[in-house]
Amino acid sequence: MSVSQNLPNVTIGFSRGRLLMIFGACLLLTLLCAGLAFTWQEGKGVTTFELAACYIGAVFFGLATCRMLWRLATARAPVVFISRVGIRDTRLADETIAWSAVRKIQIWDHRAQKCVVLKVDPLVAKRFAGGFLTRALMSKALGTDGVVVNAGGLTMDVGTLLEICKQYWGAGRPAHFDDAVPEPEAEPEPEPVS
Repeated sequence: MSVSQNLPNVTIGFSRGRLLMIFGACLLLTLLCAGLAFTWQEGKGVTTFELAACYIGAVFFGLATCRMLWRLATARAPVVFISRVGIRDTRLADETIAWSAVRKIQIWDHRAQKCVVLKVDPLVAKRFAGGFLTRALMSKALGTDGVVVNAGGLTMDVGTLLEICKQYWGAGRPAHFDDAVPEPEAEPEPEPVS
């Protein structure tokens, strides 16, 4: 029995505690922006830009609050599935990314946000690219062949998710020709002269 046959399937869901913290922060920022916008309307010396920024902030954080509330209500089922065959993130698509299509696994760190990035074959990356904004931002940082698995709000942190992905990737993929070191060719032995 090989090592890859001993690996159990891993399911990762949303962490209610982390989602509650994000929901609380979004709600607080929504109330702060809305409160400033409505009290500044009565005051003088406030520029139109400051007032517009508060209204835009209230709308943006209000939508984020609604999204976190929706996630809290529907956070019962796991969203990331890791097996010997591949990884599936239902937030991206219902398809599984086979480990044989993954070329490299790394962490992408931008300010305080960390994500696990799977460098995959370009044809596979197009199916899991996400929305226009995601493609535009990530293509500059990662190239066009990266799939992002965000650990924000999940029960597992980024470091643990990276280690599990590397372990399953190493056990579930064939050796790629670009990772392998070519063996030196054996020199033919000279035939003895009789």
